[in-house]
Amino acid sequence: MTIKERVQAGITDAMKQKNHARLECLRLLKAALLLKEKESSSDLTEEASVAALRAELKKRQQSIEVYRGLGKTDEVAALESDVKVIEEFLPKQLSEAELEARVRAYVAEHPEVNHPGKLTGILKKELGDLADGKMLNELCKKVLGG
Repeated sequence: MTIKERVQAGITDAMKQKNHARLECLRLLKAALLLKEKESSSDLTEEASVAALRAELKKRQQSIEVYRGLGKTDEVAALESDVKVIEEFLPKQLSEAELEARVRAYVAEHPEVNHPGKLTGILKKELGDLADGKMLNELCKKVLGG
């Protein structure tokens, strides 16, 4: 089942359960997927679907930071529930411990890579959607001592 089909099934379930907050979030995800599909003018690939959902996730995470700074706890709670809904449809990412182990293993095999930015770029290409870029960058800095 594709991401788009899973989102549609989620919309149906949310309507049956009368879960309005979840329904609203899923409708926004469906709209983002439809926009992405129109941009590509062909069938939506899974990679494009993941990219669209990651963009929506990133928007909400940035909004959470802003609202926290302003002390708006109700909005933060609503956005955090949206983040949980979006993460249901994304591929599972490596935990911080697993990611750190991968970074350390790569550094052990390639000691010539001694710049955090270079290391982050190489590993991001290798790991793709398995790793959160921000966490990966922080771990690379930590491992290289920079």
